[in-house]
Amino acid sequence: MGLEHLPLEDVRPAANQPRRTFYEDSLRELATSIRERGVLEPIVVRPAADDPGRYEIIMGERRWRACCIAGMGSIPAIVRDVGDDDVAVDSLLENFQREDLNPIEKAHAIKGLLQIYPLDKTARALGVSETTVRRAIDLLELPEAIQMELVVRPGAGQPAFNETHARLLLPLAADPKLQNALVDKVKLERLSTAALEKVIQAVAKYPAKKAIFLKVPVGVAEQMIRSLDARAERTKPYKPQTARDHLRSIDRQATGLADVLDARLAEHLTSEEMNHLLAAMTLLARQIDVFSGEVRKELEARDASFREVYLHCPLCGRIELVGALRCSVCWSVLRRCVDCGRYDSEAGSCQARGIEIDADDAEAPGDGSASTRCDDYVPRHAPGRVGLPMAPAGGAEPPRTGMMRRF
Repeated sequence: MGLEHLPLEDVRPAANQPRRTFYEDSLRELATSIRERGVLEPIVVRPAADDPGRYEIIMGERRWRACCIAGMGSIPAIVRDVGDDDVAVDSLLENFQREDLNPIEKAHAIKGLLQIYPLDKTARALGVSETTVRRAIDLLELPEAIQMELVVRPGAGQPAFNETHARLLLPLAADPKLQNALVDKVKLERLSTAALEKVIQAVAKYPAKKAIFLKVPVGVAEQMIRSLDARAERTKPYKPQTARDHLRSIDRQATGLADVLDARLAEHLTSEEMNHLLAAMTLLARQIDVFSGEVRKELEARDASFREVYLHCPLCGRIELVGALRCSVCWSVLRRCVDCGRYDSEAGSCQARGIEIDADDAEAPGDGSASTRCDDYVPRHAPGRVGLPMAPAGGAEPPRTGMMRRF
């Protein structure tokens, strides 16, 4: 049998056609093209075994539907006499590489092909790996409502729930209610797959907070996770390296916060936003007051000579406590004789100790210099009016009266 022109009414779709979804707008565009230029590629059919004189489509159902819309009387067709297995394979191979065949249609078609061929032969026939075949049919494990999200094409401006989103939901098969809730969240908030993955990880890590994670935006969920992680971390044994890691983190974040503390931002915030900002800063200040008091108390307990005197680093200008040997930023020695109020630069001597200090040593002290660990050091250029909350004796919470310690 070869090429024929068959009446449209004598042709019918195949029962096992992989494509189940035909978009009306796309079919109408094809119908317009067929009216103007005709059918450029014949469809492929076979004689219908249960209805003599009629034909079943093997490949080309979309063209046949468009011809019906276009009002054509016949359609060019290649007639083949093939069995059911060959029809299934041919139909799938024709549609598999088409971009408009949705993932669920592909999955059903591959599943049907696996009933004919083993996995390895199916993969070879499709020109893909066995892993790709398995991944395709995995989608059929999703609830039917979620599968339909991959079948229905979203309209203009509507958020798309895509195959990558769906695959992230596969490990949640034991909780279909959660799967459906996450689909709704993706569509409502237009979540990317990366954002959806963060929500899923949050729910897995803190299942008791599932309802909240589903309700709040992803950014808020991430903040909650950081807070919950910090609480969990405090229950673990505290190690010296952890302390040093926290010190670096505190220093880095304190510097970053100081860089953005610009009162002008209030001019561009609503009253509600300023309320949130003031609440956040007040809570932070309260926590810092308590934390600083604990650190101050520990320093006083360790070092009877501890003095809360602040000075500028001579190299980078960082403000540090006089008890620190080196600057935490540039690692310069902080206490230099040339900056000490008890150093006589003309005589090149220390008035407190009555010893001579070499000019180079006074300007650029090293670890062994007289000034490095000098208890008589008095900074000549201490930061002007550096104020800190005054911590009362015993490390209790500082008073909220605005009392400040000045240096």
